[in-house]
Amino acid sequence: MTSEYSRRKILRSGGLMAASALGFAATRPAMAAWLEATTRQPAGPFYHPMEPLSVDNDLLYHQDPESRADGEVIYIRGRLLDQTGKPIKDARIEIWQANAYGRYNQPRHANSNLPLDPNFFGFGHTLTGPEGHYRFRSIKPAPYPDSSEWLRPPHIHFAVIPEGGSPWSTQMYFAGEALNKRDFLLGNLPSDAARERVIVDFQTTENAPDARAKLGELDIVLGMPGVTRDKA
Repeated sequence: MTSEYSRRKILRSGGLMAASALGFAATRPAMAAWLEATTRQPAGPFYHPMEPLSVDNDLLYHQDPESRADGEVIYIRGRLLDQTGKPIKDARIEIWQANAYGRYNQPRHANSNLPLDPNFFGFGHTLTGPEGHYRFRSIKPAPYPDSSEWLRPPHIHFAVIPEGGSPWSTQMYFAGEALNKRDFLLGNLPSDAARERVIVDFQTTENAPDARAKLGELDIVLGMPGVTRDKA
């Protein structure tokens, strides 16, 4: 049975989601001359103010290496880029989310009557590699009521902290969710193209370490202040 030490060591070394196994190099098309920036979205009220020492890029397990979180397992991978397509390395990427029942493990969500999952902390982080790659393993979050009239669709919050830079946040959504069309925050993005850039289609794939899990890709493009696209 995998120990906490060996599981974390495998994850850090890339064995859990090795770039070669997932086809990072083989499947990536050549970058365009200019990329549209991913639209910033609010971090929301459920960011974790503190993190335990056990937090990394595997949200499936928390404190007990033999007890995994409830829910559908997903893998998220992608790259962090600037608008010229240049990878941004050594940036910290954080994610946080509700559990499989729609509950955040955060004091500000304590008034929710949705159940907590003791095996799901709901927060993870990693550093981007030399080519801007990042990856996480987690579970698909459930919708939850934000008010009596508004049910938020499944989504995952992302924060990006470039080396020496300021924090930046957005949110990732799941393709095919009916609630996407009624979500105020997603609908408030400036265009259909902006929405498409943060909606991810998760698919089963032979390249995923777990054949029962689904894999989704989200490339994050940070806007470059003071730089405008050529009109030529």
